[in-house]
Amino acid sequence: MRAWSVVLIVAAAACSTITPFDRGLSFAQRGQDLAAKEAFDEAIRRSPESAPAYANRGSVRARLGDLDGANEDYTKALALGSRDGDVLFNRGLVLVSKRDYQGAITDFTTALSVNPRHAEALFARGSARWLAGDTEPARADWLRAIELEPEPRQKARMRAAVDSAPPVARPAVLTSSPAAPVAAAPGPGTGPPASAPASTSIPPAQAPLDSRGLAARGLERELKGDRPGAITDLRAALAAETDPERRQGIRNLLQLLDAR
Repeated sequence: MRAWSVVLIVAAAACSTITPFDRGLSFAQRGQDLAAKEAFDEAIRRSPESAPAYANRGSVRARLGDLDGANEDYTKALALGSRDGDVLFNRGLVLVSKRDYQGAITDFTTALSVNPRHAEALFARGSARWLAGDTEPARADWLRAIELEPEPRQKARMRAAVDSAPPVARPAVLTSSPAAPVAAAPGPGTGPPASAPASTSIPPAQAPLDSRGLAARGLERELKGDRPGAITDLRAALAAETDPERRQGIRNLLQLLDAR
């Protein structure tokens, strides 16, 4: 009985040294994101000035699809003095998912000022620029990221993504008559202008995406972490594409995504 008592005392002492933050990390590494979030919630209640707890909870929230919560947590971690370039990189990815491409570009640029050889941040900045319609700076970022990327498999994936990326034109500016002004679209997280009347018109039907549009949406989904959606779009793009070189580029990218 005495030996069992000693074992139980030692086990209890070991358990008492595991903090909520440690539990959160352990759950996150095993992909148990809900449990990880609860553990990081507790860590933040105990240590409300812990930048790492906010940063890690932000990553868990992003994986759970809570983009606003993730953005808030990354912002809080930075406000608490985090100098981890990956926090900026991760917040940039969230901003891309929220279609705030200029905000994402700013975060990726700041992350690169911390670590100029951060190939993923450079590639992500290129993707944000491409999605914003700035194709030439985007390709420059992509090519530099491929140069810097040390891992061959990731380098090949980057090349395939660049080869498959269709050219993107800036959206045309629509004009309207003075009697029917077009209100500016609200930014992320904002409501409609207070003076804007409720619209009763039926929006025009969107044309089906062509191969380039499908490839563009597939790349955006891959950047946001939606690999099944990216593969679905790229397969549809491959079926619709007639140019042999572009078909090969899409096929290469699909092979890399399917293999990961």
